Amino acid sequence: MTRSVEFRPGEEERRTGRRGSRSGLAASLGGFGTAFRFLTALPLPGPEEEYGEEPGRAVAFYPVVGLAVGGAVAAVLAAPLPALPRAALALLVWVGVTGGLHEDGWMDVLDAAFAPVERARRLEILEDPRAGAHGVTGGVVLLLLRFGLLTAVSPVAPVVAAVLARWAMSLSLAFAPPARDTGLGASFALRPRWGTATVVAVLALGALGAWAGPMPVVAAVGVATLLALPWAFFLVRRFGGLSGDGHGAVGLVAEVAALFAFLPSGISVG
Repeated sequence: MTRSVEFRPGEEERRTGRRGSRSGLAASLGGFGTAFRFLTALPLPGPEEEYGEEPGRAVAFYPVVGLAVGGAVAAVLAAPLPALPRAALALLVWVGVTGGLHEDGWMDVLDAAFAPVERARRLEILEDPRAGAHGVTGGVVLLLLRFGLLTAVSPVAPVVAAVLARWAMSLSLAFAPPARDTGLGASFALRPRWGTATVVAVLALGALGAWAGPMPVVAAVGVATLLALPWAFFLVRRFGGLSGDGHGAVGLVAEVAALFAFLPSGISVG
């Protein structure tokens, strides 16, 4: 999650002496807009790179962003096109709607996590905008995996995967320690509304399960958990916590893992 903003948790409150100055409704609407402006490249109204007084409010709406992103991909998969060009177009939309935010962070994380250096140096590598061998290789593998899966899954699969990915990110923000005291990863981890995100995700996944059949959705949750959880623990061990890029990398693992649950050769989609 690479963004060029330096944010110190609580600095707005310290500077203005205000806390909770906006009404609950206004703050919720602000969190909704923040979630979409941060996690997508959609041209939404609002100042660029402005994430409000309490970015953690936006975490409640992460699964809603997942519904929107997954819905855009599903619309392409439902188009009457041959499987290969349809999958390529779907992947283009998937990366385009999010602005490649998580893919960029994924490459940064791989370069830093697998470097045979001290932890402090890994954090420096994480900030380096240049891509190394691990990052480039991992980025290519990630795109190939998603492309291959998109040729074989039903339109509901990317919706479930995108919701699960953002839910996983909300949980990692809530329970993983930040890798640094400053930056966007730390700011969004400040009082994240993970409980609300969980309710929204469960309701969304329940509705998707009622539509596509419960077994693929349950399997997607299980596979995503089995792969994303140890991956998160590994990153915490390597960095001492999770940065914004780390949270995005956890979401990507959950996303790809969920797609595997919808492969026709495994669990049939109703």
